[in-house]
Amino acid sequence: MSLCVRHSHSSFRRVALLSLALVLLAGLPAAAQEPPQSSFPPSEGTTWGEPADLGDGQIRTFITLDQDGNPSLIGVYFTESALSNLPETPSDGQWDIVDANGTVIMPCCGHELALKFPEEADSTPFKHFVANWNPTGHVPPGVYDVPHFDFHFYLISEEEREAIEPATAETMCSVPNPPDAGGGEHPVPVTCETFEQGMMPLPDDQMPPGYLLVDAVEPRMGNHMINTQAPELSGEPFTHTWIFGAFGGRVTFFEPMITLAFLEERNEEVCTPIAMPEAMSEPGFYPTEYCIRYLAGDGDGNGAFAVSLEKFVEFN
Repeated sequence: MSLCVRHSHSSFRRVALLSLALVLLAGLPAAAQEPPQSSFPPSEGTTWGEPADLGDGQIRTFITLDQDGNPSLIGVYFTESALSNLPETPSDGQWDIVDANGTVIMPCCGHELALKFPEEADSTPFKHFVANWNPTGHVPPGVYDVPHFDFHFYLISEEEREAIEPATAETMCSVPNPPDAGGGEHPVPVTCETFEQGMMPLPDDQMPPGYLLVDAVEPRMGNHMINTQAPELSGEPFTHTWIFGAFGGRVTFFEPMITLAFLEERNEEVCTPIAMPEAMSEPGFYPTEYCIRYLAGDGDGNGAFAVSLEKFVEFN
């Protein structure tokens, strides 16, 4: 009888301690909880941002610092299940252009999910991260109009980004069509004043080689610079590509665009150089390569993906 009583007390104690641990863990910020267990990124020097829901899974930012405290990786990690049950409507409605009756006349900007980087990212020029899921793609037609993600690594604050406001149906700017479109004009989802800020040229030494500033000025985002030599612009299927963002005459975001179909191929590792300009508007460490990795799990559907910026060099 005494042995049984001692065993019962021991069991109660273990249960109580386990319950207390679970309560304490639940009270911690998500970034302080156990990070994902995977082969990438390396555990040493890596810290994590708070997770957010995406599809049936989760997504979170991370940064890896070297022994000198300089960045060696910055990126986003999402579970394989995040690709399931993604929204199918063209946008989440946040930045749609509507008329006086509330009718959507131009859906805009896909489905937006903004995330913070860990505090350790303060050692980099990157301020925050935004994933835009585009279930129907976007312009130009025949190129980027397939389901894909735009992964935005912003060099400006959330406040600066959010100040790039959408227009209304009455204040949308109309701009000339490209020469190959046969003349005329088309509307853009920002005012003419905002459009002019997005179209401000960059200093020559800050313009990425081979890139062209186009008129794709979007709210809560800015303008886009495209690689004129990108394979998808020469008739090859779009799989993944690199975009620079610009606003007010400077680079404002780094952006790998990746199709859902390419992610579903589950490539172990694909790395591509970034065509960097000679100078940046702010000094600091900037990446010169982006990588897309599939990290196999211990069973079907238990893997993950990491999209990271790598091979940092210092700009003065």
